[in-house]
Amino acid sequence: MTSQTIIRVRYSSIDGASRARTFTTIEAARTFAHHWVGKTPEMGGHYAISGDGIGKIEVRGTTLAILFPEAV
Repeated sequence: MTSQTIIRVRYSSIDGASRARTFTTIEAARTFAHHWVGKTPEMGGHYAISGDGIGKIEVRGTTLAILFPEAV
């Protein structure tokens, strides 16, 4: 029996909107994250912020560097 890694990506915005989804592949998690904050967001310690400062991505099950390789 093999266990799959679950990746949880949470988007939140300054107006209080938020969405969270779980994924089993890096590609799907990356697509979701890029949709909300772009491919090259500003990187914080535990989060990524869109260039306009409105959206934030937080992740569990992988790293921000994996989700945003162009931004590192």
